[in-house]
Amino acid sequence: MKIAYFITAHGYGHGVRSCSIINQISPDVEIVLRTALPQQFFLEELKHPFEICYADFDCGCIQSDSITVDIEETLRCYRKISADNRRKLESEVRWCKENRIDLIVSDITPFAFDIAASAGIPSAAISNFTWYDIYGEYLGQDAEFRPVLDEMYNQYRKADIMLALSPPLPMNYFKQIVKIPLVGRTGVDKREQIYEKYQIEKGKKIGLIYVGDFGMNDAAWKNLETFTEWEFLGLHSIPGKPKNYHLVNKNLIGYQDLTASVDVVISKIGYGVVAECMLNGTPLIYLPRDKFAEYPVLEASVQNWGGGYLVPVNKFFSLNWEDALNTALSKGRLERLSSDGARFAARELENLL
Repeated sequence: MKIAYFITAHGYGHGVRSCSIINQISPDVEIVLRTALPQQFFLEELKHPFEICYADFDCGCIQSDSITVDIEETLRCYRKISADNRRKLESEVRWCKENRIDLIVSDITPFAFDIAASAGIPSAAISNFTWYDIYGEYLGQDAEFRPVLDEMYNQYRKADIMLALSPPLPMNYFKQIVKIPLVGRTGVDKREQIYEKYQIEKGKKIGLIYVGDFGMNDAAWKNLETFTEWEFLGLHSIPGKPKNYHLVNKNLIGYQDLTASVDVVISKIGYGVVAECMLNGTPLIYLPRDKFAEYPVLEASVQNWGGGYLVPVNKFFSLNWEDALNTALSKGRLERLSSDGARFAARELENLL
């Protein structure tokens, strides 16, 4: 049996959770990835054998930085991709038949369901939101999103099932919805290794900063040095080269292990960050995101959990984090949440084969 697994290339969060699920699928099931994410990422994350066939069927949100969406450019980009997709439909259906695909899975590329319906192949969506939800936020600013939304609505309606990752948006336009527990990775506490590797004085507090590929170059990063009792880790370079910021090679210490080892994560809110903070019991300091439909649901989830600390945008960019850091530190780490969401989702997919 063979699955074609479509993964949007909007950031790595969709890829990380897809890998968590794929790793729980029986090794007897062949996996072909259809994505624009780099192969090296999957070599690092996947234990399950896989093939990869490049595909670029959606653009997500075009961002000017980690929290700001360029709405006009997003519309322009998606219109072009959508037109290209319509021209590719016949060849993609042929590819599915030639490769004997038994199931199409998508997180959350809508065109995948056009392909599945035209090829007569069952299909499953997996996500906590869709681009229909996200783009719907932009309609009030640009009415030209209406035809795009109508197309997406009809595409998502073609999916046989939606595996809704907790905490999900309603997404009640899908024909069938199955709720899936939290999906994410749990890590191992490697704090002692971090102290030694980055020559950090034992006893100092450690924060993990994740601002994504797009960065936040306007933030006053040099002000990290004012937090003299703290050292900070991150996967991306930041301007100013603060002395207490350490660039981490995730091949040496995995991101989930970093999350499990630090006192606090400092990041924008996204599904992967929220899930892995909860699963590892690590407090999350976050900034708000405007016009992003999943944000209110994710924020409510971290607030109900008890480990989320909001910092307004102006305070975040000026690095006025002292109150949030002190509050998170005083309350301490939380009990790790337990979830078998990835295994649950994998069994649901296998039932469709």
